Amino acid sequence: MSSASGVPRRAAPSAAGVPDAAPPAPLPAALPGGIRTAEPRTGVTLVSFGFKYGRPPANHVFDVSFLKNPAREATWGLWSTPSEDMRRWVLTQPAAVEFLAAALPFVSFLARTDDDVRIAFGCSAGRHRSTILVEELAQRLRDEGLDVAVFHREREFA
Repeated sequence: MSSASGVPRRAAPSAAGVPDAAPPAPLPAALPGGIRTAEPRTGVTLVSFGFKYGRPPANHVFDVSFLKNPAREATWGLWSTPSEDMRRWVLTQPAAVEFLAAALPFVSFLARTDDDVRIAFGCSAGRHRSTILVEELAQRLRDEGLDVAVFHREREFA
């Protein structure tokens, strides 16, 4: 039997007479050639950045611009350094609470299974929302026993 292109088609396999497959054997922690399987990992790099300066190299990128921008509030300005009041204002937004609740288990999983996981969190300028969320997430991951490196890329612009 051939298709219109002349390439032979395979017949559908028959279920009759096919022996049940044995479950696969577990992979060793290290395969030949130094390739490792998903063994527990204890580290992650979190990066804050501003989209207006371009995306950093990262395995995963989250846009946290959905949060209210403290730079647009009368209390703080565009060049304000994050303070404890600003931190509390950002982190108590319902969207921030929900985002952190969803992001924490995902980032924790990646940190335990990826050899070089870099996760970037961006907002407009990378000065307030992204830096505050990165610091909060880093602390929560440290509380779980993970090694966390934090890099605030736009600090030189602030």
